[in-house]
Amino acid sequence: MSTLSPQVAELKGLRDRRDAKLAPVVRDFKPAWILDVSVSAQREELVFDLVYRPYAGRGWIKRRYRYDGEVDVLHYTGELEFAENELAKLPETALIK
Repeated sequence: MSTLSPQVAELKGLRDRRDAKLAPVVRDFKPAWILDVSVSAQREELVFDLVYRPYAGRGWIKRRYRYDGEVDVLHYTGELEFAENELAKLPETALIK
């Protein structure tokens, strides 16, 4: 029996499904960090940033994604350069293992 409230369990399930969709994207590009931007439980939607370096010789980038849990689709919505000196400010809990 779960000790999580229904809302927390639903959010965890939504994040788990998002992580499964995201796994092929970051498989070869670790370390990477997921930073939640917004959560809409009613719309079953997560908007988040992914910080990683896509390949050696290229700088770090921050990509924005929207995960639509209702239809189980990950949408890419853009990217920006991310300064390497900002990596130390990223929370350890956001690191993808």
